[in-house]
Amino acid sequence: MSAPAPSAAPAVEVERVAFSYPARSDNGEGTLYDDFSLEVELGSRFVLMGPSGSGKSTLGRMLARIMTPQAGEVRWSPQFTHRWDVVYLDQHPINSVFPWLTVANNIKYPMKKLGWERSKRQDRMCYLMSLFRLGALADAYPASLSGGELQRLALARCLSWKPQLVILDEPFSALDRKVKAEIIAALEELAARDRMTLVLITHNVSDALALGTRCVVIGRRPVRIISDLEFRATFPREAATPDYATMQQALVAGIRDGLV
Repeated sequence: MSAPAPSAAPAVEVERVAFSYPARSDNGEGTLYDDFSLEVELGSRFVLMGPSGSGKSTLGRMLARIMTPQAGEVRWSPQFTHRWDVVYLDQHPINSVFPWLTVANNIKYPMKKLGWERSKRQDRMCYLMSLFRLGALADAYPASLSGGELQRLALARCLSWKPQLVILDEPFSALDRKVKAEIIAALEELAARDRMTLVLITHNVSDALALGTRCVVIGRRPVRIISDLEFRATFPREAATPDYATMQQALVAGIRDGLV
């Protein structure tokens, strides 16, 4: 169950990074990362887990180059030739949409800005609206959407132009079980169809098992990798999937180690 050394080319490499927040005391609590390294393989469905406050979101933002480490380096694959090849979606979907545009126009806007032909924009929008079950909401505005609808819109919008590396920071934390299952199914389809590299940041074991091919658990300060697991079960996954219980036990054990 332990992951071997990465064999595929990396989508993103974190090499010996350091990052500190201002310390609240003199005991060094401000040091979050120190000499930390990690690789995420191209085409993988990578899950990053850890307890609250362990630095998951900080690492996610460094992977997206939204935040810059104070030492070390974050490198993207040479395949990512444009800034928009990498997208980061945070925990608040309203941050990822334009309130003044309808659902349909929110999804089409990035493709228009990137110069997609009108017919291709329309085809991609229709596909995503169907996939994320937004078809009946084409003319609605974000303010009128439920939390689950808004999350589906944010995902459809940020995936519209087919980014190659997609970093999702706790995207399911406020969703009920049914909506979460629908979104996970959509992400499974898109990951395979668009051949994207998916990074999921979560604290939820079932979400990690539903989407991940590799799961890294981080913990303690300075942050270190507590466990690094590879999951080879086929998709879609549920409790009845062969090896699901074994994967779950290994992951829970890894998380428990990080809390000790």
